[in-house]
Amino acid sequence: MAVLKLSLFSNNLPDFFIIDRDGVVDIAKIETEEDRRDATFQWTGPSLATFGGTGMLVRAVAPPGFCLHIATFDDFRIESKFFTGITDPQVKAQVIKESTFVFQAAEIDPNQASFRSVAFPDRFIRHRDFTLFAEPVTTPSELQSACFRIAPPLHPEEF
Repeated sequence: MAVLKLSLFSNNLPDFFIIDRDGVVDIAKIETEEDRRDATFQWTGPSLATFGGTGMLVRAVAPPGFCLHIATFDDFRIESKFFTGITDPQVKAQVIKESTFVFQAAEIDPNQASFRSVAFPDRFIRHRDFTLFAEPVTTPSELQSACFRIAPPLHPEEF
């Protein structure tokens, strides 16, 4: 199976990419080479060619083993979580479930993507005040903030 590397930028703020800066995941402008690395992810799902698959968004460059995770203890904030080092099978299964998303057509723009939580099916990855959350989306503004465009990976490095 091919590695599906990508970067994601906001549909309504096209200069702003999802970026993992030391565990804090936001949308931001790419200003440095480190930003390019931190805005490159791997989709673990089956395909980016068709909607409907489930998978995780995992850092595609070092350090390995981190995924985008819904931090229920932090108001459903999206954070980066080191999941590969979890040794308790029940905890690991819960973290993976809270880090798995359905890749689907965005309601506001069906040619673009939204990521709906598997663990919390009424919540989507969306940005609010340049911060990522998993939240329900209903208004046009919320739907727009849950819409992302897939871009080629900003950084080509492999582990």
